[in-house]
Amino acid sequence: MITADWKPQRSWLFAVGILEWENSDVWPGFPDAVEGRFDEKLVKFFQVAGLPEEQIIYLQDSEATIEAIQDSLTELLANTGEDDLFILYFAGHGDWDSDTGEHYFINYDANGEDRDNYWFISSIFDDIEDNFNGSKVLLLADCCYSGGLIDELKRRDSEISYACISSAYTHNTSTGDWTFTESLYKGLLGDPVVDLDKDGVITLYDLARYAELEMAFIEEQKSMFLTTNDFDSQMVFASVSDEIEPIEGKRVEVKYSGDWYKAKTLENNSSEVRVLYIDDQSEEWVEPERIRLYSPDMFAVGDEVEAQSDAEWYPAKVKKAWYGLHLVSYDDYPDIWDEWVGSDYIRLRQ
Repeated sequence: MITADWKPQRSWLFAVGILEWENSDVWPGFPDAVEGRFDEKLVKFFQVAGLPEEQIIYLQDSEATIEAIQDSLTELLANTGEDDLFILYFAGHGDWDSDTGEHYFINYDANGEDRDNYWFISSIFDDIEDNFNGSKVLLLADCCYSGGLIDELKRRDSEISYACISSAYTHNTSTGDWTFTESLYKGLLGDPVVDLDKDGVITLYDLARYAELEMAFIEEQKSMFLTTNDFDSQMVFASVSDEIEPIEGKRVEVKYSGDWYKAKTLENNSSEVRVLYIDDQSEEWVEPERIRLYSPDMFAVGDEVEAQSDAEWYPAKVKKAWYGLHLVSYDDYPDIWDEWVGSDYIRLRQ
């Protein structure tokens, strides 16, 4: 077995997972995500992997007030040592201010009337820069506008080496499902399906790329990834586990009653392929002629289109195109409103 590059005894985890909020009229909860919540599974992984209990802080739901977050984060960072790795994970609601460009993670007691008591993403970097004694920071966020972490990181001139994987682009909402965090969790466990280059190890790049593909295919959202300084994108986080049953895992479409549905291939025999449908998680053995690789229709960069936002269609231009997603710039709005849109939210200009 290949030894992972990250060392549990020299790593620190600060995790915040919020599925309900004090001001539920403004910040509705995610009751369907409570059972089997993957933030708990992620923290449990690090515990089992050997992170000492005193090097883990996990604030769940009502524990995650702005005071508790700020006080415990500062304290944990201050206890780190030279060359340590600090991991920060957040799941919940995210928000941003189009006037200032400021992004926020929504703490349990966010008041909803103003943003003064929100957890500012810029404050996370301030706390790290002021209190962290180590050399590397890994930031993971599963929420709307989580790409704001990457925007803020690009603005920083730091000697610390950062890596960041976000579930969504800076100006995009994100899913209320666990698709992103589950992708990370699978990689950390050593699930063979995450080993995209089949070299027997799962690197930081594998984690980020697998999450990007899963979010695009399942949620039609654009995950983001960035490293700075000498944070190696090929840092090994796990060896492929021989205890996890491998699946084929191809992303395909299956024809059923005349329509095509997204699915993943699980296994095949001489005459049929077993698939898992994305929409309802049902399984079926199907004939190969009913299956095609997922290859969505795409607009070209520069195409003039219309994109839907808030139930309205706006004239826009395609800036980037990838795997069924399009980064569009709206004709009558500045670049801060650029966003990635899925296939149901883009059409030829009428």
